[in-house]
Amino acid sequence: MSEQIILVVDDEIANLQKLRRTFINRYPVLAASSGKEALELVHRYDNIAVIVADQRMPDMTGIDLLRQSLSVLPDAVRIILTGFTDVDVLMEAINSCKVFRYMVKPWDPPDLLMTVERGLEAHRLAAENARFRKELIRRERLARELEIAREIQRYILPPQCPVLEGYEMAVEYHPAREVGGDLYDFDFDPATGTLQVLIGDVSGKSIPAALYGAVFSGQVRSLFARSLSPEKILSFLNMNLIARYQVSNYIAVSYLRLNLRDGTGEFANGGMPYPYLVREGSVSCLEVSGIPLGLVEGSTYDQIQLKLEKGDMLILTSDGTTDAMNSEGQMYDVSRLKEAISLHSSEQLSSLVKNLYQEVSRFAGNAEVSDDVTILALRRRK
Repeated sequence: MSEQIILVVDDEIANLQKLRRTFINRYPVLAASSGKEALELVHRYDNIAVIVADQRMPDMTGIDLLRQSLSVLPDAVRIILTGFTDVDVLMEAINSCKVFRYMVKPWDPPDLLMTVERGLEAHRLAAENARFRKELIRRERLARELEIAREIQRYILPPQCPVLEGYEMAVEYHPAREVGGDLYDFDFDPATGTLQVLIGDVSGKSIPAALYGAVFSGQVRSLFARSLSPEKILSFLNMNLIARYQVSNYIAVSYLRLNLRDGTGEFANGGMPYPYLVREGSVSCLEVSGIPLGLVEGSTYDQIQLKLEKGDMLILTSDGTTDAMNSEGQMYDVSRLKEAISLHSSEQLSSLVKNLYQEVSRFAGNAEVSDDVTILALRRRK
């Protein structure tokens, strides 16, 4: 408790010396022979924990001194030394200046020391309770903010995959924290037979990533109806992000546009892992790269043509899948994911994506999950 200073105040030198001797071997002590001098010390030292003041002093009463110290040291323990004739006055003033105790003269040093130590303990408990209340309020506010972010994310992520004649589609999504930074969306136009699929990974995690992703998803939804190629959509979204947001925020995105009538389509990538094509039991990567959106002004994006034949399957993932690490620091990596895809490729897609995630989870074991995992699969049945 050496950092806690005791201030003693009395206009009689003998009493002041007696007060100082009471505490000197246990606490740092400041001594003042007047209320004015005591107030100067109060303003100079912010770690005064106890003020022991005589009630009757020439320049101001002890009560006045303690009352004026409230604005500077609101949590200090305050003790008044008084004669019998002052008791009625003190009782009226106790509530107005937070007097912890009053002691009637002549006071006994051991009693005063015990009173001070009880006051310090009460002060410590009050401070701990105050910190606990603040922390509780902070956590309740954070919980509410997380719930709002979860609601936003539930709103922007599609509740289910569309029913596609001749095709099968499924998605598995697991945030690393209460709120994730991965996102996905899709749009199907029955009139043209066109399916558009987007999967993305927002920089950062939790609430900021979710809110950033919500704004981005709104822009994507507005582009679904414009019949633009994936490369043009990524360029347009990149331009919007550069214009509106800071460089520290970016989004990795891959975009697929597919004609379900003949299985032909285009795919563009902006910083996401390569997609996996499963054909006749063989798993390969479609190598198309690109810069994440929101990083470089004027970025252009390459686009590949593809065609899904009957039985073909396309799998899009976020990097939380292959970057998952176990307790030994090993990454799940692309080769393990390819093996898992091959192992489960004959299953219904809803089972396949779940089993792929479970393979990743089993590999990670008890290691801390550091990134969101999203796995989206599309298979042509006819």
